[in-house]
Amino acid sequence: MGGDNPYESPRSVIDEPVGEPVALTQATKLRRFVHWMIDRVIVLGLLFLALVVAAIVGGDEVLDWAERLAWWQEQLITFALIIVYYTLMEGATGTTIGKLVTGTRVVDEAGRGITFGQALLRSVSRVVPFEAFSVLLADDDDPRGWHDRWPRTRVVLKRRPAAVQE
Repeated sequence: MGGDNPYESPRSVIDEPVGEPVALTQATKLRRFVHWMIDRVIVLGLLFLALVVAAIVGGDEVLDWAERLAWWQEQLITFALIIVYYTLMEGATGTTIGKLVTGTRVVDEAGRGITFGQALLRSVSRVVPFEAFSVLLADDDDPRGWHDRWPRTRVVLKRRPAAVQE
């Protein structure tokens, strides 16, 4: 029956046996810093875009409200956007825009895609004070911060290193 139907989904052979460990290359601190900076710019851009749309829809009242926000209120809004952005992106795709640019992805400790629960815990962990220093001060051989250790995830290169030819 296969091959006769032109509308049938294509089939591919899986070349990695199920159950065998997958070799993953841990992302370096520099690569992680670059994707963090890109994602931070994206989050701030989304925040700005949301404010522009709110101002267009709500007019001067929205702008007046935004100008009256206290520092802690601005922080809460930013934290909420960070949590939503990272949870949706990493939970659905295992990556963010910054990770796409740097060629990295998030996996669980076994190398599988992460769950939405792990993505949410990673996201909430990011807003813990001084969390960014947990990556900076981490061992170079295992540059995982709290947002990696608590949900048991890793940031790895998307492409596996080329196999050594014998």
